[in-house]
Amino acid sequence: MRRRLNIGLLIDDPNNYFTSQACKGADLAAKAIDANLFIFPGHYIGKPDGRFESTEFEYQYNVVFDLPTEQNMDILYVLMGTIGSRADRKVQQAFVDALPRIPIVSLFSSNLQGYPSVMFDNKSGLERVLKHLILKHGAKDICYVSGPETNRDAIERFEAFKQIIESEGLHFDDSQIVYGDFTEDSYDIVDQLLAAHGKPDAIVFANDSMALGGYKAIEDRGYTPGKDILVAGFDDDIFAASMTPPLTTVEASSADLTYKAVLAAEDFIKSGKTDKIEVETFLVQRSSCGCEGLDVEDMRTRLHIDRIRSGDKSFITSLEKYLFGVFDDDDNTSALKKTLEEFCNQYSNYILTSEHRDRVDRAFRKLVNSDVLLYVSTERLFNVLQTLQNEGVLATQDNLKNIALDDMISEYYRLLSLKGLNIISANMSKRDRVSRLVNKQTGSIFIMSHGRDIPYNMLLEGLDAVGFSQSFMYMFQGNQKHVAGDNWKLPKSMLLKAYADKNGVYTPTEELQLVRTEKLFSHEFVKTDHRLTMTVFPLFVGDDLYGFIVNELDMNDLQNVSVVAYQLSVSIKSLLMIEEQDKVKRELQNSLEQFMRDNSLLTKEAKSDELTGLYNRRGFLEFTQKAITDPINRGKRAIVCYADMDNLKMVNDKFGHDDGDFALREIASILTDTFRSTDVVGRLGGDEFVVFAVVGDDITEEAIKARIDHITVEHNEAAGKPYPIEMSTGLCEFICSDSIDIFALLEQADEKLYIEKSIKKAKNGSYR
Repeated sequence: MRRRLNIGLLIDDPNNYFTSQACKGADLAAKAIDANLFIFPGHYIGKPDGRFESTEFEYQYNVVFDLPTEQNMDILYVLMGTIGSRADRKVQQAFVDALPRIPIVSLFSSNLQGYPSVMFDNKSGLERVLKHLILKHGAKDICYVSGPETNRDAIERFEAFKQIIESEGLHFDDSQIVYGDFTEDSYDIVDQLLAAHGKPDAIVFANDSMALGGYKAIEDRGYTPGKDILVAGFDDDIFAASMTPPLTTVEASSADLTYKAVLAAEDFIKSGKTDKIEVETFLVQRSSCGCEGLDVEDMRTRLHIDRIRSGDKSFITSLEKYLFGVFDDDDNTSALKKTLEEFCNQYSNYILTSEHRDRVDRAFRKLVNSDVLLYVSTERLFNVLQTLQNEGVLATQDNLKNIALDDMISEYYRLLSLKGLNIISANMSKRDRVSRLVNKQTGSIFIMSHGRDIPYNMLLEGLDAVGFSQSFMYMFQGNQKHVAGDNWKLPKSMLLKAYADKNGVYTPTEELQLVRTEKLFSHEFVKTDHRLTMTVFPLFVGDDLYGFIVNELDMNDLQNVSVVAYQLSVSIKSLLMIEEQDKVKRELQNSLEQFMRDNSLLTKEAKSDELTGLYNRRGFLEFTQKAITDPINRGKRAIVCYADMDNLKMVNDKFGHDDGDFALREIASILTDTFRSTDVVGRLGGDEFVVFAVVGDDITEEAIKARIDHITVEHNEAAGKPYPIEMSTGLCEFICSDSIDIFALLEQADEKLYIEKSIKKAKNGSYR
């Protein structure tokens, strides 16, 4: 059976409409090629996004960009057009160059050297909108509001704009252009443009967001957008149709682009090409360009609706392409297309014959009551209805029937509007349900959390009911402060505190909680018997970074991820504060001396690993922390040794799990024989072991490793097994003090261990 590709998608804010549509297109393509899709929603690099009131901790989101590796992803798609929209080329290039050395494709931007890109054909859309302004509305003096001068997309759009203006024989100079930053914070630059240049015939904005601020500047100068000054944008963002007046723009479907890009994943992986692929763009004509309404003649020609009168039904195929776009190839839309075809046939029969409209009404109601509005915008359906109505008027040439036609289409507009409102209400209700669920859980958790471990499992209860079929909560070991601008480094391992699926919520045993960060999506608790679409979101409050929440979900529930993550983060912070308060109370109830004595009497049985008899992770950390901070050891030299058994999987697969357990017990025995009884030896989980020891100045790292190797040989001779029992080790030296961070020491020792493993693999092709 072919292994599924693991496709990573690096995005900005998932609640951005443009970005959420891009995720839907990518997900649809991943389903088509039976690949897993992993979405990493960070925010932005470079200048903060001015649309948000507070960006103080925006950098925290970008920690998810550190999670993809050569081991867990086969290819990465980067929405550089949004992630890097506020960064210059140098910053963008450095960002992508720092990603894992696997195939990388840049989306919505061709700004990167050495990487293939899939982006919009800026010229085709701009050409359509400029010719519309020039030929239909007679605009000659056209100004342009560009994106940043350092942004490649902005440069390409401006170059395309200039070429088209020149090809139409119009004058253009520096007084007709200003540069924005792709956000709605464009009031000042548009005001400066109007002050310096005077009133132009039209202003074209390089994206829709800048047109928002531009409207206000135009109005404050005493002009009316769409009448005194014609306006057009680019991108067809979700708010464009609701602006006053509705914004004429260029349709650039992010779902269409990501669908085509991800569909070609295997080609990108195999070819290694760095070509640029472009997706065509189209004019979306609304009233800001001076039109009174939809250009029905253009729509009739584009959709071939003018063929109805000849009995030609091929216009239905054009309608499907226009309405469903990238989703036209989706199996889920097959039933919808049949319903649309039924309505079109009934409508054609109605306007060409004297049949009653009942059949048309039934067909349209069936279409409206389907899932059509999950795939098609209401505006597009309105445009189709208006064009069909116009064709009906031309076909019938009957005043009475045209009056009935007006009444019928008006009723259809009403039904569509009500359906759209119902969907919006249902989505809002679902988000409220998510919020209520998390708040309810948090209240229960606070009641149960006093005097016991934090019940992380309760935080995941009920998430399957709001669209998450699998959820995993990972927490960092120890406190993680992530301050803006610091050299924060993603830990190599985390703790799986809880996970959930449709059957319930679970808490792994302590021995099984330790998970390599690169395996957050592929360990034994992740159900991989089907194709996965998963998102990962950071859990943080301020500069306190706690961990990640990973969810398997349907793309229609993408907007729920941030709501859940935000509230979980607040709950975790509150629970940690309660835990700290409880700790202080316990300390106040006992004298420091009694507290130290109680801790020294910590029984190994309560903190031991069942298989090996060593300390488990909790026992090792508590006992080691006590030894490091003990006044007796202050200033003494000590070591932490991280050990990892070589080829445990081979032993399990070839000789069985009983032999695997035997080998793990032998590793434990080798370590206890190597070190003193006063040293702390523990098993963190799986095949990972750790040792803490206070050592003299004459004890070197080489001497410790030599003693481990010598005792390993003795144990192998005594065991007489047909396989070697060996381990790789990494040692970290330090001086005992109250300020020592045990987790940082373990990270350093772990890094040395991995270097040793890499050397063994390079030398032997495996660990031997």
